[in-house]
Amino acid sequence: MVPSSEIAAEVAGYTHGRVPRSVRERQVLAVAEDLFAQLGFAGTSMDELARRVGVSKPVIYGLVGSKEQLYRLCVERQAQLLGSRITKAVAAETNPEAQLRAGSLAFFNFVGDHRRLWEALVSEPNPFAAEVADIRRRQDDLIGMLLAVAAGRLGVSPEADRVSATAHAINGANEALARWWRDHDELTPEQLTKWSVELLLPGLQQLFVST
Repeated sequence: MVPSSEIAAEVAGYTHGRVPRSVRERQVLAVAEDLFAQLGFAGTSMDELARRVGVSKPVIYGLVGSKEQLYRLCVERQAQLLGSRITKAVAAETNPEAQLRAGSLAFFNFVGDHRRLWEALVSEPNPFAAEVADIRRRQDDLIGMLLAVAAGRLGVSPEADRVSATAHAINGANEALARWWRDHDELTPEQLTKWSVELLLPGLQQLFVST
């Protein structure tokens, strides 16, 4: 995700009124994510968004739709970024323990880099519980797929329900630990990863010896 300050600098390179739509859309999303992180969904206004972007409110609506549609876009973008980071980290390793460590570290690094935004999009009350639940299900599916691939490499075939349950447990444990982390921010992503792996690895190892 490009910081809003970098996109603003890019926008400044264009003549007023000549900013390409794709660039302006990226600016609106980046500034909106800043606002949602600072103020949450309820506290974010389209008037303030338009002011920070430097365009009229009708321009904002024309680019991204309503505040609700904009929020969905931000949730989706964060979900895609997180999934991409985890997939890339896990794919770089070959054994289950290293993959668990790499995937967990990628998750905690993501939360550490975008903590307020992650909490605003996932943890704070908002009218999009169904969308957030769908993101969690997709994250479970992603981890389940990665677990199934790892099991195949080891020549084992655990039951599909067990793979799904294990993926759900991994995601749930790490998300809960990330929420706990906001009150213990002196800890590093590496420390949280160490504790998470120590907790989850025994169950993961059992998954890969089952047939």
